[in-house]
Amino acid sequence: MFENQIVTLTTILKDKDIHNYAGGAFWNIIKAVSLGDVGALLDSSTEIKNLLFHAPTILFWDKMQRYMFGTFRDYAEQVKMAEKFNEDNKDYEKFVKKQIHLINEINDDKKVDYFAQLTRCYLLTEMENALYYKLARFLIMCTPEELDYIASFDYEETTNLTSMVSSLYQYGLFEQQEKQNGGVDYVLSGFAKALKNNSLNFNEETSGRNRIVSYSQIAPLSISEPMTWEDIDHVFSENEIVINGNGTLK
Repeated sequence: MFENQIVTLTTILKDKDIHNYAGGAFWNIIKAVSLGDVGALLDSSTEIKNLLFHAPTILFWDKMQRYMFGTFRDYAEQVKMAEKFNEDNKDYEKFVKKQIHLINEINDDKKVDYFAQLTRCYLLTEMENALYYKLARFLIMCTPEELDYIASFDYEETTNLTSMVSSLYQYGLFEQQEKQNGGVDYVLSGFAKALKNNSLNFNEETSGRNRIVSYSQIAPLSISEPMTWEDIDHVFSENEIVINGNGTLK
């Protein structure tokens, strides 16, 4: 059953099939597999018709419909996106299979929209596979409120430690930045900026920023080191001690 879904979705997204299903016929397919519209099936292949009887849940196909409409917005983009793959690409079916797994894990409509934007970025740019799947995991891991917080947070903005920032810090989406006069601020990590750039704020202008499409464009996280036994000894032997953002003593 699951393999049939993969084969069908792979068929829909292939370059030659996009040409065959151009215009209303393409949307009929999406409507058919997502809503079970019998009339729409009249314009679809036998393989598409059979897919309806293997749909695992109505909720899954509702998410799939939202995802596909959000990703493949017009025919010109459909063709451009299809150029990312070809019939000789052995990883293509694997890509579609991963899409099904990811959609199945997402539990919120807004997160589906964010995933669609991330996929559009992946298909329309040279984003590497590893970064695409890493950012997809962030979308699944975070709550919609956390994602909205990052979306509204400016690239170079700083903030104090809050419950929201603390949670995102644990995910590696915020990092510490030392203040000139001591102490630390919290700022978006390179991964958070990539998530904004390629998903949460994808439809906005990049404001002169380069699109982040590779791990090599992301600086290592600045994370405070845990206290050592020597640090602990100092805590008990000194009347006053200040630990900076890197866990070293002053």
